[in-house]
Amino acid sequence: MGFKRYMKIQIFLSVILLTACLHPISEEAREQVVPQTTFAMVSENPSAFLDQQLLLGGVIVAAEKKDDGTVLEIIEWRLSRWGEPAYLGDEVRRFLVKSKQSLDPTIYEPGVLVTLAGVVLGQETRLLDQHEYTYPVFELNEIYPWKSPFRYGIHRVYGPDYPYYVGRRGHSNRNPYDSSYSIYPYTQYWYSPAVYQSRE
Repeated sequence: MGFKRYMKIQIFLSVILLTACLHPISEEAREQVVPQTTFAMVSENPSAFLDQQLLLGGVIVAAEKKDDGTVLEIIEWRLSRWGEPAYLGDEVRRFLVKSKQSLDPTIYEPGVLVTLAGVVLGQETRLLDQHEYTYPVFELNEIYPWKSPFRYGIHRVYGPDYPYYVGRRGHSNRNPYDSSYSIYPYTQYWYSPAVYQSRE
């Protein structure tokens, strides 16, 4: 291997590593997070943690446009140390995020992974699959949508972490065996949105 080619590979790998390690939420927002408070604690008793800010991750399953902004329904995913939604926990928990600003529905659509900072507002009970479900409610402070060739949680017959391939830049391809499919891993356990974005 030539020296120039070796150096190009090293630079490329360094860029990927640095990109993957950059946190998507600003340092200012992260400094307001209460590290001792977990989402599991808030989920059990939201009223005990009012006005506390948490760092959260998950997949959007619904986006409601309101007169005063947007409400996102999100299934929680565990975050990596760099703030990337890494995997779905054993307990599939949901929460609501209220934004005072209108969020772009072409970006914040069902199936998109997000990382966000939100302040606990309380709780709200809604019907979920014909049963009452109590959602912890957060006010949005900051949010980051992950670019990905996959969408999650949009299959009614599969699990909420089942990946649905949509291709690069929104070109719809139902699965990795389509002719235009590129080589991407097929599960969140060995697919990294951060690394994918470094290739864009």
